[in-house]
Amino acid sequence: MNQNLNIDGALIREAQIGQAGRDLHQIQYLTVNESFSLAKLIGHRQVKAPSGKEEYRFREVLLNKVKQYWIKGVLEKSLYTKSLIDLGLEERLDAVKRPSNIVQEIPNESGQTLPEGKSISDVFNQMGKGRTLLILGEPGAGKTITLLKLAQELIARTEKDLSQPIPVVLNLSSWGNKQQTIADWLIEELNSTYQISKALGKVWIEDQQLLLLLDGLDEVKIERRESCIRAINEFMQEHGLIEIVVTSRIRDYEALSTRLQLQGAICIQSLTFQQVKQYLNRAGEQLEAVKTLLQEDTTLQELAKSPLTLSVMTLAYKGKKLEDLPNTGSKEERRKHLFDAYIERMFKRRKYEPRYSKVQAMRWLIWLAQQMFQKSQTVFLIERIQPTWLSNRFQKILYQSLNYLFIVIISGLIGHLISKSINGVYLGVITGVLTVCFSTTEIKPVETLRWSWQEARKFLKDGLLWGLALGLIVGLGFKLVTAPFDLQAGLQLGLVYGLISGLILGLLSGLRGPEIEIRTIPNQGIWNSVRNAGIMGLIGGFLGLLGGLIGGQIFAKPGWLQLGLVFGLVSGLVFGGGQACLQHFTLRTILYSKNYIPRNYVRFLDYATEHIFLQKVGGSYIFIHRMLLEHFAQMEPVFIQPTSQPIHQSTDRNNALTEFNSTNNFNRSTPSQTPLEKNIVCTNCSCTNPANFNFCTKCGRRLN
Repeated sequence: MNQNLNIDGALIREAQIGQAGRDLHQIQYLTVNESFSLAKLIGHRQVKAPSGKEEYRFREVLLNKVKQYWIKGVLEKSLYTKSLIDLGLEERLDAVKRPSNIVQEIPNESGQTLPEGKSISDVFNQMGKGRTLLILGEPGAGKTITLLKLAQELIARTEKDLSQPIPVVLNLSSWGNKQQTIADWLIEELNSTYQISKALGKVWIEDQQLLLLLDGLDEVKIERRESCIRAINEFMQEHGLIEIVVTSRIRDYEALSTRLQLQGAICIQSLTFQQVKQYLNRAGEQLEAVKTLLQEDTTLQELAKSPLTLSVMTLAYKGKKLEDLPNTGSKEERRKHLFDAYIERMFKRRKYEPRYSKVQAMRWLIWLAQQMFQKSQTVFLIERIQPTWLSNRFQKILYQSLNYLFIVIISGLIGHLISKSINGVYLGVITGVLTVCFSTTEIKPVETLRWSWQEARKFLKDGLLWGLALGLIVGLGFKLVTAPFDLQAGLQLGLVYGLISGLILGLLSGLRGPEIEIRTIPNQGIWNSVRNAGIMGLIGGFLGLLGGLIGGQIFAKPGWLQLGLVFGLVSGLVFGGGQACLQHFTLRTILYSKNYIPRNYVRFLDYATEHIFLQKVGGSYIFIHRMLLEHFAQMEPVFIQPTSQPIHQSTDRNNALTEFNSTNNFNRSTPSQTPLEKNIVCTNCSCTNPANFNFCTKCGRRLN
């Protein structure tokens, strides 16, 4: 394969491109930006080999987590695996940015269909070292599944040789929430998704020990996608030899003016009519009605070209009669009917006993989908629910007020139980309230504890300064409310408590988590915070006793021993994770009172997983597909009315109630309760949306 490679103006002809030629080919993509020179690449970007048995163990744990979460938990349980259809691939080099001089020398083969049977692994392996690839496709075409099939092959390769880069699957949707660099975002995602310490994650990224599989560029908020592409390009320039794969919906990507600077791009082709027919023929007589309608219905043919909708179709319309299937309406309306039928069928699964009514489950799923859609969130962690999920200002004020109330009550009770006096109650209340005042409204679980002298020294100085300020306020406030005001006694008490608080803050900063945790369960962050709050409470109580004993001896105040214990215990509990637990409890209480979530959230999410609405990924949950999430997000909560016989309800395309009687036959005579409009134009981005949608499909804003 002959190619002309032009690097820094020098024309180099390679007769046959072997491994060295592929490496030079990758360097061309790394030098797209003129500010990034070959000297920088060669001098500063060397991939380091792992060293030591402990690091190999960490790599093995991470590899196993990726395998269990995404291969066992998602790929093998996906609806796509039931299709068993090989997806065609098409080369799309025009989708990525290449150096202008290279474009002139290398013929543009964009749009060329790859040979039948050529897999994504074959394409990726042929790229050589430093491989970078973009995967495009229509909604439901199988981009995520294609990415996970590649991950499966890479995991098998790395299991044989742990010195190879570790494939890691992450979703890009969360990047737009904080506008970070890709490196900083990766460190946080590795920590929250795979429980890798930030220190270890940073080392692996700097040493380029990871192979990044980034799913869902189109799931980043529309106004931030351009910035996300620029951030990825900058990251590639700084980490030139790291391998990366990105997926995106093709229309959302083509609408952007900025292009990814990657080595290659492929587009997943839609299923052919012949492939659809062959698949339906294998399904047997249960889908005869679908096969009959498919012969003449061009709209249904278009829907069936997507592997996802074809899989949903086989589940939703299995055993249906021809008259039960819709044969009119737009593509969007037909897709909506298909997903409604799928939801109805999944609720009727006899494999699992119904723990919740359909109306309850629908309301909770709709609320969850709307929150995730508005915040461009794909992976849901219970411990990551934030006060921003509250719907109005009153609920946020109530949340903050209840936090203060709970802190006051618990701190006062601790003070009373320990000191058996009003002085202890006052001190506990003042300490609890002031520690909350110094915190933010964002819920930050304290998940791991492990001692680090380096971190302790770094934060001890700041901890002492903040602790001294906090202690002086507490000391003066305590003397002001419990006895005739004595400035000297207040300052003495504040000095002692400031030292105690400073030591607690320094200790908390020095207690770091393990490099990588083995176990992952739903809401693990909050349960770990409960445990760590107890540990820090004991440490704080010990320091408080010590400080109270020393201060009491110096200033001749014998009662300070018990007061020191109160102050240390309350400070340790709050700073050690107790505050995060109270915030989480308060938030969950408000959401439960508004019927947005059930009391036992884990049990319900597992129930939704059993009914194939969600998939469990480690300790988190995802909808089985982005299209189902969007479908739920467009629906309005529905409440059932008491009747003489059970009636199941769903929403039709006009947000009206559509009845399903006890025989599950669709009642087509149910009148629409709202007039049908052709479309709704979003006032934010001017995107045209179907009349039944509540949120814009482009920018995510609520439609008027």
